[in-house]
Amino acid sequence: MKYITKIFSIMVLAAVILTSCKKDFPNINAPSSDQIFQDKDGLIAASIGMVQHFSTSTLAPIVEIPGITTREFGVSSTYVTPMELTYGGTALSGENAGVSRLWSRLLRDKGMAEQILASVDNVEMPDGTKSGIKALAKFMKAMTLGYLVMDYEQAPINNGENAEFSNRTKVLNEAVSLLKSGLSDISANPISGDFKNKVIPTIDLKNSMEAFLARYYLYLGDYANAIAAADKVDLTSKSEWWYDGSENKNPVYNFAVDGQPDTKPRWNFGIMINPGTGYVEYQPEPGDGRLTFYMDTTVHEHALPEFGGYEIHNLKGFFDKGNAKIPVYLPGEMLLIKAEAYARQDKLTEAVQQINAVREKTNDVFGVNAGLGAWTGDATSKTAVLDQIYIQRCIELFLTGQRLEDSRRIHGNFVPSPNKDIVSERNRNFYPYPYQERNNNSNCPPDPTI
Repeated sequence: MKYITKIFSIMVLAAVILTSCKKDFPNINAPSSDQIFQDKDGLIAASIGMVQHFSTSTLAPIVEIPGITTREFGVSSTYVTPMELTYGGTALSGENAGVSRLWSRLLRDKGMAEQILASVDNVEMPDGTKSGIKALAKFMKAMTLGYLVMDYEQAPINNGENAEFSNRTKVLNEAVSLLKSGLSDISANPISGDFKNKVIPTIDLKNSMEAFLARYYLYLGDYANAIAAADKVDLTSKSEWWYDGSENKNPVYNFAVDGQPDTKPRWNFGIMINPGTGYVEYQPEPGDGRLTFYMDTTVHEHALPEFGGYEIHNLKGFFDKGNAKIPVYLPGEMLLIKAEAYARQDKLTEAVQQINAVREKTNDVFGVNAGLGAWTGDATSKTAVLDQIYIQRCIELFLTGQRLEDSRRIHGNFVPSPNKDIVSERNRNFYPYPYQERNNNSNCPPDPTI
C-alpha cells in the first residue's frame, strides 16, 4: 500500500505537468516529467493514474453527454448544460460545458498514454512489466481515440500544440493498429503478475483489446475481422473498472444516483421508434429481465414538461452504488457485433441466430439477461433485422456511451432537426468542437452542421 501511495503521488504530479497551460506558475518542488517517466516506478505510477482518471472522471461524460443526446437519460432540471444537450440541434455550441468536458478529459488520458509510450522503451525493467505497460497504454490510447470519433467528426491522433486533426476512418484505423500492436506485445512477453496485481487487477487486458478490436472493425465496415475478433473474446471472463466507494467512486453513480441527480434513465431505455407516422416511445417486451436489471421500475418520476415529460426511473445495474464495478465491455456486445456484421453481408440467418443468442441469454457473466423468446420479426428483411439489432444494442449496451454511434451507423438516413428536438432518436450527428480547442488550435476544423 505504501508503494502504491508513493507512486500515485508521483502520477498526480505528472498529470498536473502534462495538462497545465503555459500561464501556470511552475512548482519548483514538483518533479519534472523527465523524472517521472525515467524509471519503472514512475511509469507504473502513471499507468495506475491513467486508469484511475479514465475510470473515475472520463467515463462520466462518455456516458452522460451522448446519453442525453440519444434519450437514454431524461432531464429533470433547467441547468443550462443538460438543457442544451436535451434540445440539441444547431443551438448546441462549443461553449456547452458537457461537450467541452468530454473532449478535454479524453485528450488528457490520451496524452498520458502517449507520454508513457514515448518513455517506456528507454527504461530497464522485466520484460513482462514492460509489455504490460506498453499494451495498457496502447489500449487506453485506442479507447480514447475511439470515443473521440464516436462523438466528434474528427480528432487529433496525437496531442500537441496545433495538433493536426484526422477523419474518423484514419483515427479508427490508428486505434486498430494500436490494439493489434498491444496484443503482439503481450503475446511475445506475457504480462507479469507484478504489473497485473498493481495496475490492472480487475481487467483482462487481452480480452479487452480483442473486444475493442471487434468494435472498431465493425465501425470501419470490416465485417470479417469484426467477427473474427469477437470470436476470440472469452465471454465468461470479466473486465471491470474498479471503485472503492469513497475516494474513487463510480462516476455514473455520482451524477445519476447520488444526492438529487438532474438526469435519470428513461423508462424504456430512451428508445424512440418511427413506424412511419412519426417517432413514438418503444414499448419494452414483457418479461425482459434487462429492464429490472438496469432500473428500479417501482419508482415513477418524470422529466420536465419542456423536455418531453417522459417517465424516468432510478438507476440500478452497474451504477447503483459508489463502489459498483463497471464492465470495460459487455459479452452481449460481441454477439451483437457478429449479428450486425452478418446482416451487413446479407447473411440474415446467421444474424438472427446471434440476435436470439442475446434475447434468450440467461447465463450472462454480469447478469445482463433478457430471458426472452426468439425474435418473431421478419427475418427475410435486412432493414427489419438491423432495426432489431439496434433495439437490442440500445437495451443490452445501455449507458455504455455507444448509442450516438449506433444511431448514426444503423439509422444514418435520419437527419436530426436543427431546432429544439425532444422526440426523435437523436438530436445531433456529432458535437461541435469546444471553444477552448478552437481558440488554441488553428487546425481545428469547422463544426459539423448538426
